[in-house]
Amino acid sequence: MPFPSEASVINHNGHDYWRTWFFDECESSGLFGITEKHLPLLKAHVTQGGYRLGTEIFLEDAPYFKGSGTHHLVCGPYKICKSNLSDGTSSVHGIDGNVIVYKENKPENGPWFDCSRRTRTIKDIKVSFPQLASEFNFFPYRFKIEKSKTYKQQLVKHQERECWLCKHIRHRRHY
Repeated sequence: MPFPSEASVINHNGHDYWRTWFFDECESSGLFGITEKHLPLLKAHVTQGGYRLGTEIFLEDAPYFKGSGTHHLVCGPYKICKSNLSDGTSSVHGIDGNVIVYKENKPENGPWFDCSRRTRTIKDIKVSFPQLASEFNFFPYRFKIEKSKTYKQQLVKHQERECWLCKHIRHRRHY
């Protein structure tokens, strides 16, 4: 769930780090949403042969860096959990009979919506930013996440020239 001009996922030390402008919605729904272009990532994950139950990922709360200018806020790990299908959904990636990723046939029903200007206070920093889920077809492909036992929020100092969390890095593996 990236901002349009930024890389949305980075693999670092064997884990995927997803940048999102919809962090609160992911937390409250226990879901992460992606677009069709990201489906191959989940089916052929670099280190584990595809996302499976228990695969750990991290989320970057993207607006924090916009507000601070000096640090990224990385949260996780989150574990991938079994998704349950309901009316209006269909499995697009599963392993051993477990649904990992599903397609929501009416993604405009949420949990991600358009908001021309959203204001949040994140760790005492007030940040305003647009949220335009419709630009990404409301992220129709979804997977269930939950905080792992080792979950933590971590401030990562931004490195001007070689920041592994930013898009302008020379030695990063892009998907």
